[in-house]
Parts: sequence; C-alpha cells; structure tokens
Amino acid sequence: MEGVDRAVSMFAKLVGPLVPILPAFDDRQRLDVASTCKWVDHLIAQGIKLFWTTHGTSHYMSLTDEEIVELNRAVAKTTRGRALFIASTAFNWPTERCVEFTRSAADWGVDAVKLQIDWKWWTPSDDLVIERYSRIADASPIPLLAYTWGTPAIKPPLLRQILAIPKFIAMKNDTGDFYEQCDYLRVIREAGAADRFTSITGGTMASFLHAAQFGARTFATGTAVYAPEAAITFYDHVKGGHLIDAADQVKRYEEPVTVAFASMAHWACFHAALHLQGFFASPTMRFPMRTLKPEEQKQVGTILESHGWLRGTNH
Repeated sequence: MEGVDRAVSMFAKLVGPLVPILPAFDDRQRLDVASTCKWVDHLIAQGIKLFWTTHGTSHYMSLTDEEIVELNRAVAKTTRGRALFIASTAFNWPTERCVEFTRSAADWGVDAVKLQIDWKWWTPSDDLVIERYSRIADASPIPLLAYTWGTPAIKPPLLRQILAIPKFIAMKNDTGDFYEQCDYLRVIREAGAADRFTSITGGTMASFLHAAQFGARTFATGTAVYAPEAAITFYDHVKGGHLIDAADQVKRYEEPVTVAFASMAHWACFHAALHLQGFFASPTMRFPMRTLKPEEQKQVGTILESHGWLRGTNH
C-alpha cells in the first residue's frame, strides 16, 4: 500500500515542462558531472521542477554502465528535495539489474525510474513485457514509467495491462507526438486512469499544445535545456487557456531554433549552447557523436544572442 500511495503522490507532481538530462564531457571526452549538475542547479533556480535521464539526450549509447549510475546518482543529489527526478535504466539491462537500480535509486533520492527497452531492434511479446514489468514493480520501492519508441511497440492491449500495475504512473512515448499520443491518451481515459497515469511525448512544446486538449499534463522539452523561461512561459499559457499565446511561443522560439539546430546536429548544439552560457566547461561530445566545428558554435551563439539567451561567461 505504501508503494501505491507513493505513486499517487509522485503523479500529482508530474506536471509542466520536463527537462532531459544532457551529460557534459570535458575536452578529453570524460564524463563531467560537475558541469552537468551546475546546469541542473541553474534550471531549478529558474523554476524547472521535472527532470529525467533518457537513452538519447542523456547519451546512454556512449556511456558505460558505471557512468550511467554515476550520472543518475549525481543528478539525484542535486535535485533531492528541490525538484522531481526520474532516472532511467539502460536498454540492455536484465530484469534483476533493473531491480537493483530501482533500489539504489531510491537511496539516492530518485523519485521514479523509467524502464527503457530497445523496441527498435527487439520486439518482446506482450506477455514477456508484463512479466518483466511486474517483477520489477513488485520489488521497486519507488514508482515506475514505461517506455516505447520507433513503431508503436506499446499498443492499446499492452497499455491496458500496464495500467493494471499500480506502481506505473506514466510512459514515455517516443513513437509519435500526435496520432499515437492521442491514441494512448484515449486508452488511459477509457480505463479511468487519467488521475494516476499519463503519456509523455519525446520533446516538443508543439506536441504538448495539441495533446493537452486530450489530457496530457507534462512534456519533455529541448527548449528548456537552454531557455527554461521560454518553456515555463509556454506552459503557463497552456495552463491558463491562452492557446494563441502558447502557439506564438512555439512559432517564435521552438520552431526556428529546432530547425537551425537540426541542420547541425541538435544534441551537439545543446552542448555548445550550454558551454556558451557558461554551464558546461567544454562543448565536447563523446564518440560516436561529433563536436560542433568552431564556425558552427559561432552560429549557435548567434541564435542564442538573438533571443537574449546568451548570458554565461564563455562568450
């Protein structure tokens, strides 16, 4: 019963912009948790209350298991008592490793754990997924999130089974921001679970502007990585019913910056932006991802400056 009560309490706080953790690296491509936590501390001071690690933006594909633990533990220490933090497992961890991670995460001060599966390359049956999720839920001292990406790996019948496991409070939907998201939200409403479970899209304000009309309550956002005030203002507009103003935030900030960053590799632009703002000691990315060239970093600086977002010490 205690675990269920904790899930209900955690769900109540799961509202507003959610920032994916971007790990900093030094000039020798070593994980730089000090810079990472300096940035997280700044975001909390600016009013961001939700964070999570995730396979892509948190660069799990280039981290060792030990570094994944180090990153999550450090962020949990920074957010503890100040913001809500969802840690994530790696794609390839066996069930017992995930159980161990949830227990350690609870000790670090993590609020929930997202259980990531590589749906793109592996397609486990619904029965296998529920068996895994149930075993972890039985042992986990903290709430859990499901995860789907690529083709709609979690279809309505599987989602209904996940909804029957009380410790699950949400899922990350990297499958589709619009049609698929509406389908997930419909299933949640039909199951009478909208007061305890939600579906969170991969990362745009635009998708939340749409999905909020169907019950979405939080959204991952890349914009908040370098401009937390823009994401918070957008959410306040949506929450207040000022949808035209919210759409203006998307058109003014998210759309043009997203297009510009995508032309150069958006994660590398995030690293460069946080370096230029004075949070990351280096703009370096770790192999196999590339670091922006000096001329590209200058372009990122120009974009940030045009919106008044260049306030750090490294420019």
